[in-house]
Amino acid sequence: MTAAPLTFGDGWTAARGHCTRGCFGYHSIWRLFRQAGLKGNPRWHEDFYRKALAGRTPKRALVCGSSDETMPRLLAELLPDAQIVVADVCQTPLTLVNAWTAWCGRDVTAMWAKAPELTNVPGPFDMIITDGLLSLLPTPADRDTALARLAELLTDDGVLLYTTRIAGPAGRLEYDLPGRIIQALATAAGWPGPPGERLRLARQRLRGSSRPAPFTTSTQLCDTFYTEFAQVLLSTRAAAPTLALALHPAFWAGRGSICVGVAATHPRSRL
Repeated sequence: MTAAPLTFGDGWTAARGHCTRGCFGYHSIWRLFRQAGLKGNPRWHEDFYRKALAGRTPKRALVCGSSDETMPRLLAELLPDAQIVVADVCQTPLTLVNAWTAWCGRDVTAMWAKAPELTNVPGPFDMIITDGLLSLLPTPADRDTALARLAELLTDDGVLLYTTRIAGPAGRLEYDLPGRIIQALATAAGWPGPPGERLRLARQRLRGSSRPAPFTTSTQLCDTFYTEFAQVLLSTRAAAPTLALALHPAFWAGRGSICVGVAATHPRSRL
């Protein structure tokens, strides 16, 4: 792994060494998507994070799910004195986080944990931050379990920050098909398995959706958080966060996706 800031090649190498069949197409190419402004990036929500953290000085923060080192790197900028723990089910992002911390010298703990249970994550935390986690969980029951566990891991006065994008009237996030094509090509070219297996996985990636959409409106998202938290503050932004998205026909037609941020506090289990 490089001793300089991480590159696309570092992400590709880490994915080939650590990813499972289910996540290789995602992790191997996601840095490219982020650099091109095509797919979700925590930095799109930086203003929301800053406003939500105003007046707070978390001492211990959890990043729950991290495609690469982008989220802990942003959090380290926002909270230079906080102890940061990164939890993910795949070793690829954990490897990238460790490589980034080795380069910059920041003390960050990267640990394996599986959502929704997160049974081995040691709380409590003054702040938990996650970008799009609920979209990766397949069932409403899994999403409910994850929220209950995150609420359990918070201190009494802690805050859970959740960000995502909600597809507009078009029904799908922008560049869904091109994203699946690129992920399929990456799988066919790079998955470290027999040629037949690579092609089969590539076809599966091409035919599937880039990311499930459990929430169709920001109100529906808020209602989900209200099951575990007494106070839920919502932030939305309809403007395209990148030039690539602004040029997409959905935004030209006023049907683009919406960036959403949720700040949830006061876990109901302790009221």
